[in-house]
Amino acid sequence: MDLLDQRDNNGHDSILKKRFIQSVMQEAKVDIDKAQRNYLSSRGFEANDWYDGRGFTVSTDGLEYTHLKKHRFVDMKTRRTKEGIKKKRSHPIHNRIIWGHYNNIIKELHFGFTEEIKEKLRNID
Repeated sequence: MDLLDQRDNNGHDSILKKRFIQSVMQEAKVDIDKAQRNYLSSRGFEANDWYDGRGFTVSTDGLEYTHLKKHRFVDMKTRRTKEGIKKKRSHPIHNRIIWGHYNNIIKELHFGFTEEIKEKLRNID
């Protein structure tokens, strides 16, 4: 195999890798959104403003998650005030869910790009 053939094959593989990354991130987006919605609805966060400020952007490079400050605030166990550190009830709608899915994403990206997946992605057009 000459250099041009190697470059051609690597170009196709890089396109397939980007498609694979995008599909994994799309699945992760759906899973994270579902987990957060389940937690929020089971804990009484029924108002639409808890759902409206969240957003996901999927690209070939990754997954971007945007949220409101109050989503992080209810996730905290303590808060610092003038009187000192106060404990409060936390609702793990951010860290636990995001980092739990993060490990699954890493495993899928590391081990999931098999020859079978490459063939499946080649046939998608």
